[in-house]
Amino acid sequence: MSTGGHRIRRAVALGGGHGLSRSLTALRSVADEVVAVVSVADDGGSSGRLRRDLDVVPPGDLRMALTALGQRERLASVLGYRFSRGELEGHALGNLVLVALQDLHAGDLVAALDELALHLGVAGRVLPCTTEPVTLHARSAAGGVSGQAAIAATSRLEQVWLAPGAPAATPAELEAVAGAELLVLGPGSLYTSLLPNLLVPELAAAMAAANAPRVLVTNLREQPGETEGMDLEEHLDALAAHVPGLSLDAMVVHTGRPPHGPGLALKEGARPLEERVGRIIRADLLDDGDGHDPAALAAALTRLV
Repeated sequence: MSTGGHRIRRAVALGGGHGLSRSLTALRSVADEVVAVVSVADDGGSSGRLRRDLDVVPPGDLRMALTALGQRERLASVLGYRFSRGELEGHALGNLVLVALQDLHAGDLVAALDELALHLGVAGRVLPCTTEPVTLHARSAAGGVSGQAAIAATSRLEQVWLAPGAPAATPAELEAVAGAELLVLGPGSLYTSLLPNLLVPELAAAMAAANAPRVLVTNLREQPGETEGMDLEEHLDALAAHVPGLSLDAMVVHTGRPPHGPGLALKEGARPLEERVGRIIRADLLDDGDGHDPAALAAALTRLV
């Protein structure tokens, strides 16, 4: 698929989970090189079990990013296979492959990711926001809560932070951000996918200093738990509170048919988004599966370069 416009030389996308996969699928069609920077705070499901059992960085979101960027669809499909019985029940094959490759590379997670990217035919890289083990903590109106899975189910969140508080970024991700032509945040869970990347101080500083446009792809709807009841302006408030040095040059906002569940919008009396973000790209981003349409998102993103 081609949008017919300017082709992006290098795009960097930050996030985690299914939302990041949509951005990566979109960027594959319009960028020569795509670099994914992925949150590593997950502690649920297969990733959480491997993290606890083997003391590794959770591989699930990294594996999803690789398969979203991979050109070899059959291999990507096999890596997504999830066992349904026995001791391996619930584990995705690709998670186990990544852990094995890391062992074969003497614990070097970036080298393991680069090897699997080579097998998948990825035109770019997938990188963890940090290779250090981190735990996500939060404060809500009801008190403290720890762990990404628990935080995702918690409403009225006030602050999230990582422990340790200043994990190191990888040199590769800092180089990618500095040389990017477009920087994409989201879509994805605000507190548990997006902010864990930006809470890595070196990465946040690199994003703030970059010359490329920084664009937030907004979610289609509120998320039960962590962003329940929040509108678009409150999402911006949370980003500004957690990463005060980061400014956004643009936002991509869904307009058109409403998604299933409470959609994101501005509350009555809120100041216009244009007063807080340099440019607003409005487009119908909804696909038939009630998620972001990669083709529509690709067309919107190319309007920013």
